[in-house]
Amino acid sequence: MKGYLLKYHEFYHQRIQELKERVKELDQRLRPEEFRRHEVVKLALRVRRAEQEIAQDPNRPEYLLHGELRKFRRYKRGLGRYRIIFCFSEQPPIIVFLYLNTEESLRKEGGRHDPYEEFKAFLRRGGVSHDPQDPRVRKWILGRAG
Repeated sequence: MKGYLLKYHEFYHQRIQELKERVKELDQRLRPEEFRRHEVVKLALRVRRAEQEIAQDPNRPEYLLHGELRKFRRYKRGLGRYRIIFCFSEQPPIIVFLYLNTEESLRKEGGRHDPYEEFKAFLRRGGVSHDPQDPRVRKWILGRAG
């Protein structure tokens, strides 16, 4: 299904803003050929492409997570040790981007700062709900305060 409304949890949005700021700083500091080859610039481009690809079909089998995270999806292709974690609903058709790890939390199975472990901790703190019908999420999705 196409035509999903794309939303960004403030945590994810903050990470994207930090990434954009780093790209801007690099653009001002580096020569054009160095800029294009820089890993942060490449990561920013891959994240943008990932969002577009996810929007085409957020329910692809390779996005599935298991166990405690089974209600969420993740994108990893082309991102190396970075992960995008998101959830979606077909009714209403919404994709909510929730989490993007940083250089301090690169994927390493069993690692203390593994992105999946950090996201689980974020969930335990009540940082996000996966349910678009959750009243807190509904207010946020619809842009209503209160």
